[in-house]
Amino acid sequence: MTLLQRLLAAQLLCPLACAGDLDDELGGDAVQPPAEGRVGPNTTTEAREGGGQLSTIDASDEVLWVYLDLETGTELEVEDPADDLRWDLAFRRFHIATNGGVSGSAGSEVALVPQLFDEVSSIPDSGFLVDASDGDDDNEDPDYVFRDWYDYNFMTHVLTAHPQTYVVLTGSGNAFKVAIEHYYDEAGTSGFPTVAWAAL
Repeated sequence: MTLLQRLLAAQLLCPLACAGDLDDELGGDAVQPPAEGRVGPNTTTEAREGGGQLSTIDASDEVLWVYLDLETGTELEVEDPADDLRWDLAFRRFHIATNGGVSGSAGSEVALVPQLFDEVSSIPDSGFLVDASDGDDDNEDPDYVFRDWYDYNFMTHVLTAHPQTYVVLTGSGNAFKVAIEHYYDEAGTSGFPTVAWAAL
């Protein structure tokens, strides 16, 4: 049974009487108040106007990944991403991995929601996926759930974020909405995604 199925079953079986138990399964107190300022060597976070947080990540290295833990809102140092259950999202250039499927063992699942960040207020009933092995495409990268977060202009070579949101169910059982807002820093340098996120 997937994490989503377990959560939905718990909601159906005990909508009122088991509210405390459901909070425990969803992570409850495991989600800490978001840290702000510099939350790691490559990540800064600030409160987002309209709610949630904005994290700007220096993911410009061609090889190294930057790992983010949404429960604490901090960047993590990860030696073995396949076996480390703490991280939720990882960033390298325009790639975004999740800790589920071929990218990690935490069991994270992600659903694309074709709505703006501020419009998303609940967990979708279906559509959850995990990072998968490379499919039939022009590259050898895994098929990340986040692989279609941008539009690429072949004339200008500029990446523009799609106006959409992802709901991430973490391995700890918490739900977060996530949207990519920008891919460039103030100087126009690529590899600096700005990510809006908030607990659901």
